[in-house]
Amino acid sequence: MKRRFSDRQLYELRNLIPIDWLIEKQLLISCKFSEGFFRFLCPLCGEFRTATHAKTNLARCFRCEKNFNTIDMVMLCRNLSFVESVEFLKTCQNKPAMGGNDVRSRNLPQAPAHRRTNG
Repeated sequence: MKRRFSDRQLYELRNLIPIDWLIEKQLLISCKFSEGFFRFLCPLCGEFRTATHAKTNLARCFRCEKNFNTIDMVMLCRNLSFVESVEFLKTCQNKPAMGGNDVRSRNLPQAPAHRRTNG
């Protein structure tokens, strides 16, 4: 069965769209800065005991003890399937990020070279 999305596409959607920008600007989740950290309202428990980590591009709720990547966050907040969430994130790649820069132009890690798999 042919895969709908390549490993590279999924890597880029999880890692090159800043999670804090997605939460604040696209998903419109309640957020604030507290104690020097970006906090967002956890979509599972409804508390602000949260943070994001730029290096891993993950969001975390410390109460739920759950990590979210960009795909997880869209699935949960928009009540979409995996495929629908990926399609939504693909539209976000062309939108300006915080600071007026295109999200693809941010100085973030590059996707690994495509690996061949048997199958």
